[in-house]
Amino acid sequence: MNQRKTASSLSGQILKVFCLLMVMFSLCSPAAVRAEEADFRLTMLDVGQGLSILCETNGEYLLYDGGGRSHSSYVVAYLKKHGIDRLRYMIVSHYDEDHIAGLVGVLNTTEVDMILSPDYEADTKIYDSFRQMAEKGNVEEEHPEAGDSYQFGEADIQILGPMNYDEADENNDSLAVRISTDEFSAVITGDAEFDEEADIVNSGLPLESDLYVVGHHGSSSSSSEELLDAMGASAAFISAGEDNSYGHPTEQTLEALNERGTDIYRTDLQGEVTCTVSDGEISFSEQPAEVSVSDENQAWVENVSDENAVPEDSISDENTSTGRNYVLNTNTKKFHYPDCKSVGQMKEKNRQEYTGTREELIASGYDPCGNCNP
Repeated sequence: MNQRKTASSLSGQILKVFCLLMVMFSLCSPAAVRAEEADFRLTMLDVGQGLSILCETNGEYLLYDGGGRSHSSYVVAYLKKHGIDRLRYMIVSHYDEDHIAGLVGVLNTTEVDMILSPDYEADTKIYDSFRQMAEKGNVEEEHPEAGDSYQFGEADIQILGPMNYDEADENNDSLAVRISTDEFSAVITGDAEFDEEADIVNSGLPLESDLYVVGHHGSSSSSSEELLDAMGASAAFISAGEDNSYGHPTEQTLEALNERGTDIYRTDLQGEVTCTVSDGEISFSEQPAEVSVSDENQAWVENVSDENAVPEDSISDENTSTGRNYVLNTNTKKFHYPDCKSVGQMKEKNRQEYTGTREELIASGYDPCGNCNP
């Protein structure tokens, strides 16, 4: 009898230990870890020379952009790893490949309640794929206007721009947003450049923020002094590819942030970075990155003139054997193929013909058009 009681007691103890282990395991699972106490969480995913921002509050998720083709599987895997099978919102900044290609994969694997996207069309295969996947999933879609707002858990999404969709450069059609709670706010502007930023500053919409997701990967044509001053952000996220050919983030942008005492976090140096807000306290998964420009970037910057102009002696009216014809927008610092539809919408005063190589243009501070991909 005593042996049976002892065996029974031992079995009960083993069962209790087993149950305790199961509880501990469930608490340590990815979904449980992400559900641990946080009022708001924003993660800058490491998608190289692209952008993808994941936000979480009150058990709801929002994905702003999805990076390019080369990181599409990473974004999908990240969502699966953290038990995210449904998005309350998918926000599309604009239709450049490095912002929407990853969203196609997400639409194929993840339930999406609503897409917020800019009100224009792109003549690219990746745009067509995005449209097909959104229609296949029968996802509700809206093209919001500046001033519109949407509820995201206990957070508010306010649309900051664009004010209109008649810009020649589609970067200035980027859907810019401010996501805010009672304790925290973040501004995300996609690839918006100075023209759209000026409209946003002059709109009268609230811009104060704790975190700024730096526009256009830290390009010199974004993050104007006026926008930075209006936001007053204490932290900045920069999504850029390691050793990218564009020189992003540029010294100009880094210095502007540094002058304002802004803590900088960069995917090219640190990988993915998470900002967590809990009980009014804001914390980051990484320490701020060094603000000094690398020797490589410094050398690149020193080869660029103050106006980011193409060297005069490299411009020709005729084809040469060392390059091909491009059309430059001297205002937005973009270069295009001559038959690109953006060329027809370009203001004549900003238009410049150029014959040379792609590498020369990039080294001179110009970025390739996201539509014609020269």
